[in-house]
Amino acid sequence: MSLLIRSNRMQRSLLAAFVLILGCAVPVFSQRDPLKADEEAGKAIEYMDANLPENAIEAWDRALKFMPGLYALPLRESCELGDGQALSGCSYDPATDLYRHVAQGTGLSVDGELSRLYAGHCLVQSRLPCGLAAYPRSGRLHFEMGQQYYVAYDRARANVWWLKGTQAEPTFPTNYYWLARSYSETRDLIWAVFYGEAFLNLERTTPRTRDMSRLLYETWNRSMKLGDSNDPINFCSDSLLDVPSPLGAQQMSFPVAFEYNIALAAQPFIPKDSILPRLSIEKLIDLRYKFMRAWSQAGYDKTYPNDILSWNKRLQEQGD
Repeated sequence: MSLLIRSNRMQRSLLAAFVLILGCAVPVFSQRDPLKADEEAGKAIEYMDANLPENAIEAWDRALKFMPGLYALPLRESCELGDGQALSGCSYDPATDLYRHVAQGTGLSVDGELSRLYAGHCLVQSRLPCGLAAYPRSGRLHFEMGQQYYVAYDRARANVWWLKGTQAEPTFPTNYYWLARSYSETRDLIWAVFYGEAFLNLERTTPRTRDMSRLLYETWNRSMKLGDSNDPINFCSDSLLDVPSPLGAQQMSFPVAFEYNIALAAQPFIPKDSILPRLSIEKLIDLRYKFMRAWSQAGYDKTYPNDILSWNKRLQEQGD
């Protein structure tokens, strides 16, 4: 379900995800914010795993505030004694019966989910390599492999697995989604742009689509300070720009060529005596149009083949 992958960061536990699945099955008429509830549920699970019951209680309270129908209350209560004092360590067991009751008729394999959740990630992780050996073209399994590294704050390995997932199953959108989110938290925002647009090509009219559209708009604006004479274009880290071009010393690398042509396309938008804090959506569309036209006219579409840029070029040609 889309709620599982709308959070600002990957769920720190599959349990938090399952809690949110069940919450979706209940009609709630008050104002909700599933995105923030998802984030707080993940934090609460982290605190429970770290034996920090007071912090877990606070996080569960925030999650329940953002999503009143969230079936996290038993987990919240499992961190607290009857007199309101926090337990030294939290238990997942009190929630089991309620989860089984709530999920009846939803089609969820409750016993299977619970056994996997409560057994911990070790069991799940140990089975992933076997699953990949049996299904090497599965984008979902590559995503799960990347997830276990991402929750352990090993972004580099997570990105490697998700990238492999895009190659194994190019039409599975979730790997692109999390690559874009992951790179949006780094200085190499160029990849957030490309993976985000790849995701939007595959998945439309879902909550994740709206989420990614907002992320891309913010990423483009974070990457540009038009009018700044020192450093107006920042899609790439210095280390990425310093990587030699595989085409030879006389050719720009793809990241350098991208930033150079964005800078050229942005010239009409640069104010005379100030810095433009952000581009409107209309101006951003215009800038991307100018960039694609200049990129193609310079022959860079042949020098640096790129599926996303080729797709954008086709769209532009259809609109002309």
